[in-house]
Amino acid sequence: MAHWPAEPDDATDRAEAPAFDPVEFAILANALGDDGVREIVWIFETETRDRLQRLSEGGQDRATIMRELHTLKGAASTVAAPRLTLLGRSLEHLARQGGAPAPHDIQAMEAALNAYLADIQSLGLGSPET
Repeated sequence: MAHWPAEPDDATDRAEAPAFDPVEFAILANALGDDGVREIVWIFETETRDRLQRLSEGGQDRATIMRELHTLKGAASTVAAPRLTLLGRSLEHLARQGGAPAPHDIQAMEAALNAYLADIQSLGLGSPET
């Protein structure tokens, strides 16, 4: 997968990262085929929405927050979603320092997910049932 900066300098870096990396996605699609890539994107969307919901509810301990963000970051990287990868990486770093995502952080991740999914839809890749 693409190698993005280890730690973005600021929110501008994360916001300017593309929501979708078509080159990396094409590699994934070639490896999995249309049905496989459609299914992995659907799983990614479902699990990421669930993960964001849990993070927005709060109340998790530091280890749980770090695990949720680490998993989100890795999954986003796998499906070629660089903006969401960077956001997850940045927030995982924050969690290591004892912080937790604020509501605006969750909103930024939701926006990055939605932008990514819009790009996926433009490729004609809907849910696995379509």
